[in-house]
Amino acid sequence: MKNAEILIIDDDRALVDVLSMALEDAGFIVRSASDGAKGWAAFSAKKPDLVILDLLMPELDGLEVCRRIRTAHTTPIVMLTSRAEEMDKILGLEGGADDYITKPFSTRELIARVRAALRRVAMHGPEPESELCCQRGPLHLDRDRREVRLFSTTITLTATEFDLLWTLAKRPGHVFSRQALVDTVYGEEVVVADRTIDTFVKRLRRKLAAVDATYTPIETIRAVGYRFSEQEP
Repeated sequence: MKNAEILIIDDDRALVDVLSMALEDAGFIVRSASDGAKGWAAFSAKKPDLVILDLLMPELDGLEVCRRIRTAHTTPIVMLTSRAEEMDKILGLEGGADDYITKPFSTRELIARVRAALRRVAMHGPEPESELCCQRGPLHLDRDRREVRLFSTTITLTATEFDLLWTLAKRPGHVFSRQALVDTVYGEEVVVADRTIDTFVKRLRRKLAAVDATYTPIETIRAVGYRFSEQEP
């Protein structure tokens, strides 16, 4: 998605310069902020198409900025972390990030992830009307507006959460492996640990349960992956 606007929030000036140059060469418009507080102000002033967000920063850390963005916006967020511990990745995803990448990384990998995240929210031309909405019992998904309603309550999902739920709900009863879901949601060219899907499923279940604790349509198939219950009409 050329000419999309990217906001980089990171206190490592040298890294920001390298990423800015690489992204601009790839056709993106780039803005940057040197800490969490400035990053939140920059996001609030002019909503970008995607945010690249460092986890550890002064003023406001990346998790807090991510949570603030997620209170009202579905803008894709790619989280950067300098540590490889699994908990850092889980915290980033739990906080609302769509993807994460561990430093050090290649600019080529980052650009691939940025493009994949933008592709998930881009419209690829007109689709048949029947493909724009999905009704499963009390759950209604509108792909055109990227809206989800359970009964009469609207649920705010990130781009990745929406695409995951859409993929499952469109084929009730079909068992998706974790890797199949990664390939569908992220694209085959982006390398993502298949267990990342577990975190997104956990978030989806929590958001659905916040509306109705008895509504549990996403079933775990042990040692394989997930499916959307066939019991949902």
